[in-house]
Amino acid sequence: MLKLKFSGLLAMGAACAIAAAGGAIAENFNIPSGDLKSALDIYTKQTGVSLVFPGEAVKGVRTKGAKGNLSSNDALVRILDGTGFALHRNPDSVITIVRDERATLDDPSSVHIAAASAPAVSGAALETVTVTSSKIGGDVQNIPISITALSQEQLTATQTAGGPDLVKQVPNLTFSKTNFSGYNIQIRGIGTQAISVTTDPAVAVAFNDAPFIRNHFFEQEFYDVSQVEVVRGPQGTLYGRNATAGVVNLVSAKPTDQFEAMASADFGNYQNRRFEGMLNVPIVGDKLDLRVAGEWTKRKGYTFNAETDQSVDGRDLWSGRVSLLVHPIEKLSANLIWEHFSEDDDRLRSGKQLCTRSNAPAEVDGPAGQQFTAGTEGSAWLSQGCSLGPLYGPTSFETPNAGAFPFVAVIEYTFGNKFIPIGADPYAGVVQPQSLRIIDSQLDPKYRAKNDTFELNADYDISSALTLTSQTGYNEDSLYSTEDYNRFNTAPDLFVDDTTFAGAGLVGQDRQFCDPQLGCSSRLVGEDVSQERAYQFSQELRLASNFSGPFNFSVGGNFLHYQTVEDYYVFYNAITLLDEAVNGFQPGGFIRGDVAHAPFDTALADSCDPIPATIPGNFDDNIY
Repeated sequence: MLKLKFSGLLAMGAACAIAAAGGAIAENFNIPSGDLKSALDIYTKQTGVSLVFPGEAVKGVRTKGAKGNLSSNDALVRILDGTGFALHRNPDSVITIVRDERATLDDPSSVHIAAASAPAVSGAALETVTVTSSKIGGDVQNIPISITALSQEQLTATQTAGGPDLVKQVPNLTFSKTNFSGYNIQIRGIGTQAISVTTDPAVAVAFNDAPFIRNHFFEQEFYDVSQVEVVRGPQGTLYGRNATAGVVNLVSAKPTDQFEAMASADFGNYQNRRFEGMLNVPIVGDKLDLRVAGEWTKRKGYTFNAETDQSVDGRDLWSGRVSLLVHPIEKLSANLIWEHFSEDDDRLRSGKQLCTRSNAPAEVDGPAGQQFTAGTEGSAWLSQGCSLGPLYGPTSFETPNAGAFPFVAVIEYTFGNKFIPIGADPYAGVVQPQSLRIIDSQLDPKYRAKNDTFELNADYDISSALTLTSQTGYNEDSLYSTEDYNRFNTAPDLFVDDTTFAGAGLVGQDRQFCDPQLGCSSRLVGEDVSQERAYQFSQELRLASNFSGPFNFSVGGNFLHYQTVEDYYVFYNAITLLDEAVNGFQPGGFIRGDVAHAPFDTALADSCDPIPATIPGNFDDNIY
């Protein structure tokens, strides 16, 4: 894979010049509040005192600044007050900025030793990661929680592109996509396997510490994040319900008071293209800052549909985020965020389906002795369609016993040989390819998703040790997905037309039945539709302390309103045929409900494409 990256940053890393510390002579300082790295740079220029500090770690950390007639030492102490950093004077008079007063550094090259508990690339310096999942904040090594924190640099270096890739970096974390509109995250073996709209997830997914029940954070790719935090263990006290197993918290990068820009482009096989960009602009000093970021990904699918001769399970998605940081007064800062996600491609919810054919039992005994033997009509009804078998053996690529499908059996034995001949097998002679990346589906999948997330996060410093936080979140989400429910290719010429039957004409002379949802086919065709729409509003107020001693607290409350509608439909042309036959539908006649069906016949005669449920000018009501 070819990767190009272009960036222009005014923040140029750690200041590493080494000199003696300044004396105690008082001078007038006017270092404004704002970004800690900027304040340290101003301090160095004014005093001539050289400092050693981790540039990436302090960038984005806010300081209250220093103003008034102060000694250089007192000014530096005021700059660092409340930031989580402290000064350390080495025996050789070198001043280093470290995480806390207990840290010791033997030489300036060890300034990056405070490390996150996440893996780093060999040969790269480890960095300090300040986590927010505890709702108090602090170094990941000092938080008494089992947590893994990955910075943007670590995500990029380890090719952790999205949520599913976290399983490679986070212990005890597993991820799987369900056949419906959701997904399942498990931490330490605890997750949600139940299939229900009202089932709460066991792992909360949060964006900037605000949990969102319905989201696409695990489908979109990571971009311009400060870090991704995975907290293991129950977190209901801090995140409410849905956090029995833990929390996955995505923290977006905040605007800064420095101009920054970044652009990258990735190219790879399967026509993979990925573009990412970021622009940070200080509008009014450190009072108003704007940050815009986005990414676009498109590639062909890794799965090939031999039936339609098309690659499927591709990606065509994009995300954008706008963040506006407002800092009107020294004690108040607010961050307004809007993020949009959109996807329109042929993503598969589930791929190849393996099956070892389950044949009818050879005989069935009952209280009065043997009930019937193999070959008896209806014996296939006791089959499950597929049975247990080897995972990779040749028998895993067989097709089901269609006699176990109730609707096939009903058509065969209720109408005799009128529509499907008795004993006919829709899968006769069909064998699946033995490659897990090749499927035989008569329908290509469709996947469309949209999500809009709005957040307003505000912090007000009541004092140097007390902070009042407000988090407001709103989320709109929608998803529509359809794919081949049958999963197996079927043999042609399954249907027959008996002209002596009252329902003659439902199957044409070409042995095709025209289903209004699935179109015309002489094969067994099935399709499912999974769709949802959800809305969420949340509000949290929290008061947290930052005392220098061993005792700190976080107290607050939250409100959540969540509303969702989720649907799952299964369409089979054989079921539609059964329905029309049972309800006495005839060409030119009527179906139950007295909805005129005559215009349908003309349309079906001219086209084998799917027919819409309503035809303007001909119908007063929906047929389906």
